Amino acid sequence: MSQLNTYKDDYLKASENLRLVLPFLSKYQIPASPLNYQIGYDVVSGANSALKKAVDKLLEEQDQLSEKKLLELYKQYIAQDDQALESIRRELHKIITNIRSEYADSNGELSDYMNSLNGFAEILAGSDHSPELGAEVQKVMQDTRSTEESQRKLKSQMNSMMQEVESLRSQLQQVREESLTDALTGLANRKAFDQMLEQVIKDTHEQDSPFSVVIADIDFFKKFNDTYGHLVGDKVLRYVSKIIKACVKGKDLAARFGGEEFTLVLPETDLAGARIVAEQVRKAISKKNLTDKGNHEDYGRITISLGVSQYNGKESPAELLERADQALYQAKANGRNKVEIAE
Repeated sequence: MSQLNTYKDDYLKASENLRLVLPFLSKYQIPASPLNYQIGYDVVSGANSALKKAVDKLLEEQDQLSEKKLLELYKQYIAQDDQALESIRRELHKIITNIRSEYADSNGELSDYMNSLNGFAEILAGSDHSPELGAEVQKVMQDTRSTEESQRKLKSQMNSMMQEVESLRSQLQQVREESLTDALTGLANRKAFDQMLEQVIKDTHEQDSPFSVVIADIDFFKKFNDTYGHLVGDKVLRYVSKIIKACVKGKDLAARFGGEEFTLVLPETDLAGARIVAEQVRKAISKKNLTDKGNHEDYGRITISLGVSQYNGKESPAELLERADQALYQAKANGRNKVEIAE
């Protein structure tokens, strides 16, 4: 995995790569954001050989590169969730340490400067004809110029450091979001769902409030995929995800559990309320046929089956999900396009 700020290029080499990165991004109309620039730099410089090979192979096959595809490659060859986050945390720590050091050095120089001024004041308070006066005046003038130059240098260094901190902060946020998001549907992924479920169980114990989960599965999805192909299948997944996301509100979380299966975490929601949400999802998905806007092909009606369970206050997350899954299985057995409640 490529690490931040571990490049060995000198100023001239880095400048040369800069002249290559910007045209590379511009050719494929990719914004030169800090993240995109980093990836482009790794490609043109060859700093990440695996990434460069992947990009070269993609361009041979498609002769096209999008920002979305670049982000996918970033996640695959540069950022690896917790490892990438830890790398960025280390870089932030390094920058902050440098800032503290610069302040410490600056304060030391300012202390020396004030000592010079104090000495100058003592001499002026004495004899007007002190032979030390001229030399001390020159010393104070030199110290003043030195201090001014030091402050200008410090200001420039601080500005540069803060720009780097902001860039790293943005990358940190983007990596965190990517690590918790399903790339195809834009919903939360399994990792985000598991984290949310653990947190809601903890909150439920502290606040003595109900919560429920819903597991949903697209009916006959395998048959649909086999008939129309995986590209159309992906469109179905995005279509269903968009509707599910529109049906959840506030603290609720919608996630892609895997394949054609989705989950909802509904904090502060009892079984009756969860059933209402599940029915809203089911009806919204099945109320119209799915058509391709490009060729106007009609794929028919998409339906979904759902199982609902409410946390009983003592079961594990796996047991809670198992009961919801059993309810989903019952919905499938009862003819699909149904909502069933767990016992």
